[in-house]
Amino acid sequence: MNKAIHIFLAASLLAVVLALPSISVAGPLTLFSAEEAKDLALDDAEWAQGVASKGIGFGVGPKIVFETPSVKDTDNGLVIESPSRLRLLILFQDGVARVDMKTLNIRACKGWFSKNLTDRLAPYLEGNAIKADNVEIPSGRFKLEIKIADAKGNESIQEYLCEIQ
Repeated sequence: MNKAIHIFLAASLLAVVLALPSISVAGPLTLFSAEEAKDLALDDAEWAQGVASKGIGFGVGPKIVFETPSVKDTDNGLVIESPSRLRLLILFQDGVARVDMKTLNIRACKGWFSKNLTDRLAPYLEGNAIKADNVEIPSGRFKLEIKIADAKGNESIQEYLCEIQ
């Protein structure tokens, strides 16, 4: 091989290696399995109990913003209605101090039972956001709780009802 081909191959390999950190996680993200969904699904009475529209830390701790799917403020609280396959974009905005993404905790809850989803979402963290284009959630009604704090320890906790079709 001549010198020009060696340089071209080396440059191409370097370009691929440098691009690796920006390549997104491939394949669908299954937020929880069908079996877990059976344990987490809310019945009509649990759904009717609702959740608070404004969570703990509102206005002091980091702000939790769902870009997609959209959130409706209803009589039952904050409700997310979505198909089973969805795009997820959640932003965490600074409150009185910078967001500390290491404090992020996301779980699906039903009564005393909960399933921590933080580790499943960790590969989709980008700065102060969760970005996942191919999320799968089994059909049903669920409750999600998101907790996050800032660098000064101010915590925000928000619950959402999710109706997945």
